[in-house]
Amino acid sequence: MPIGDPRRGIYLKWLFFGPSCIEPAMTDRAFPRKEEPRRAALGYGDLETTMDVTAKGVGAGRYLMGEQFTAADVVIGSTLRWGLLFKLLPERPEFVAYVGRINERAAIKRADAKDKELMPAPAPA
Repeated sequence: MPIGDPRRGIYLKWLFFGPSCIEPAMTDRAFPRKEEPRRAALGYGDLETTMDVTAKGVGAGRYLMGEQFTAADVVIGSTLRWGLLFKLLPERPEFVAYVGRINERAAIKRADAKDKELMPAPAPA
């Protein structure tokens, strides 16, 4: 998203929202605290709000920036893909549909194939 594009602010928001909001929310869900922290003590607020913001963003169009796939989709797409895989995020319809669109991209299919090639063979029983 080039400087001067009116969508650049939204693009930058998504680049940083994944690692600074979604990931900490997933971590807190995976490793619950004995006492619930005050909402203001967490940079992301709370899981439900974070998921609502994310669902609104990924449900608004084909990709976060409309029809254009960007690095923001790499960040958010990989985060949601991982979170759904390990059941660390709720399976909201918006997330499932967005990850489905991400999974249809040729580049991710190539990356998945390379991952499979690099996986060690299972040990003989």
